[in-house]
Amino acid sequence: MTTTPPSPTTPSPVCCLVAGGSGAVGARLLQDLLVDDRVGRVAAVGRRALAARHARLVSVVADLSDAASIGRVCPDEVDVAFCCLGTTMRQAGSREAFRAVDHDAVVAFAEAAKRHGAKRFLLVTSLGADALAKSFYLRTKGEAEDAVERVGFSSFVVVRPSLLDPGGARRDRRPGEALGLSVMRALGPVIGRQSRWAAIPVDVVARALVRLAFDPGAARRRIVLSDELHRLGAA
Repeated sequence: MTTTPPSPTTPSPVCCLVAGGSGAVGARLLQDLLVDDRVGRVAAVGRRALAARHARLVSVVADLSDAASIGRVCPDEVDVAFCCLGTTMRQAGSREAFRAVDHDAVVAFAEAAKRHGAKRFLLVTSLGADALAKSFYLRTKGEAEDAVERVGFSSFVVVRPSLLDPGGARRDRRPGEALGLSVMRALGPVIGRQSRWAAIPVDVVARALVRLAFDPGAARRRIVLSDELHRLGAA
């Protein structure tokens, strides 16, 4: 008598938690997650509710400086958390205000995600991020990375893109970014359009984030730079 082997079970849809869903990378990430059949629910946490509507999207409002406030609106069980929070010195207006977003809010979000069961955490920072950097901007990014690592996720992925090319997705005006993009686009043929230093489109970063989130062989900590992001995020 022969027996039919059991059919492989279909993995349960995952619950994703996203901070920074109103930004250029975060907004594109939400779009990609919501059309992915592996995702059952997406909770976007921010200071304001998102205008976007989708059957699987829940937009919740919280004080991003307070892990307890974030925790009160988190789903009961989170599988994967993405942090796309970030501002600029010009937008923030001071070093203290910048650090409140790019370090304090990032860490508070990570702590809340961990308490609600997230095993994998993906953080978008910047090329050159280093806790020992002389640049306040890069040092703050690096310190945020180190602080999130101490939260203790089973898998922690740091994504360090070079200059982001929003492709018209920015709602705010960033003169410095616009100037930098003009320069980098001109240099593209020289340095390589997919090199580590070339500007990188936000849709490429978003696709890479999704791919990294579902990578079964991810190391406990992985740092992904722009050249690898181009490869992972290829359409």
